[in-house]
Amino acid sequence: MIDFLKNRKVQIAAQAVVITGLVGGTGAVVTMNKPVTLDVNGQSEEVRTFGGTVGDVLDSRDLDIQKNDQIKPGVDKKISRDMTITVNTAKEISLSVDGKKSDETTHANTVGQALADLGVDAKNADLNTKPNQKLKDEGNDIDVTTAKDLTIVADGKDHKVSAAAETAKEALAETKLKLDKDDFMSVPLSSKVSDGQVLTLNRVKNDTVKEKEAIEPKTETKKSDSLFEGETKVEDEGKVGQKQVSYKVKTVNGEEVKKEKKGEKVLSKPEAKVVIEGTKKKEAPAEEPDDSDGSDAGTGDGSDSGSGGSDDGDKSTGGGSGGGDMSTQEIKDMLGGPGSKWYQVAECESQFNPRAVNKSNNAHFGLFQFKQATWEAMGGSGNPIDASPQEQFDRAKKLQAEAGWGQWACA
Repeated sequence: MIDFLKNRKVQIAAQAVVITGLVGGTGAVVTMNKPVTLDVNGQSEEVRTFGGTVGDVLDSRDLDIQKNDQIKPGVDKKISRDMTITVNTAKEISLSVDGKKSDETTHANTVGQALADLGVDAKNADLNTKPNQKLKDEGNDIDVTTAKDLTIVADGKDHKVSAAAETAKEALAETKLKLDKDDFMSVPLSSKVSDGQVLTLNRVKNDTVKEKEAIEPKTETKKSDSLFEGETKVEDEGKVGQKQVSYKVKTVNGEEVKKEKKGEKVLSKPEAKVVIEGTKKKEAPAEEPDDSDGSDAGTGDGSDSGSGGSDDGDKSTGGGSGGGDMSTQEIKDMLGGPGSKWYQVAECESQFNPRAVNKSNNAHFGLFQFKQATWEAMGGSGNPIDASPQEQFDRAKKLQAEAGWGQWACA
């Protein structure tokens, strides 16, 4: 009795051939008794039958045929001498391909045949059993890890992998690459991989670096009456210091991703910058009386510059002929000498005195006898007499360019 008949609970009934009263004699009996080959799940035996169809032969062997079993030729096919009848029973398989599980049914007789029937490429794959392992009717567990071509990018190079790897960890194990303590893959090591996938091995470094940095000096302020309020002067530029700072720097594949300060050490101390601020108060200009004719010297309307006219009784006084931080001769030279119109205006208006104040109204000031409003309109600040002769000259030239020589009666 062969094994497959035991597995299928096949019962072999004894065939008692009683030959009595046969009209045709012994020759007729031999003609009716045909030899056929019966192949059940790949195991064959030769049987002789008096049956007329394939179904009759199967019945005579008491095979437990199920609806899903495969029979060739069909059960209604007539028996012919030396015919081969093939029976492949349906078999239940629990299949896992690269971790993906499914329940399948096959008529194959071996593991390799079953995978081919189910369309699973087992070439170079890892199996939990041999391809020629016979299948049972049930309880067949087949695990397949297919061969894959992958690329692992690491250290600026492509590392090709061709292996039956199921996870990123298994793919990495196929190379000579080492995963250091802080290194990490672009996917978790337990992740399933697929054919053609590209993985990246990220190299992580944690280094301590030391950098020299500047220490900016503080600014100290001193008060002094040597300067007017609002004026400043740098007495000492100071000096920039230097420190050494320690950082913990994290890089991934050479690119900085995190920088954390850990400490610092002063190499040289900074020296403070010293600035002097003025406290000297400026004299407030006398309140300017209203002009009866409504004219305003230096406003650009061609009216009198506010010098009080050309009457010698109204000439500016105060401060003598001193030139402040310039000598009278230097002022004359600045104005272009006796042949210059500016020379004539300044001589007439103030006698070359940059500190002159009109004695009749105390409302016109400096070399060119500016009114306060006109001075400010030309961009000046404070009292004109507190400005340098050069600044007074510059603002007078600006006024002349905008309003002409008619601003001064002396012109």
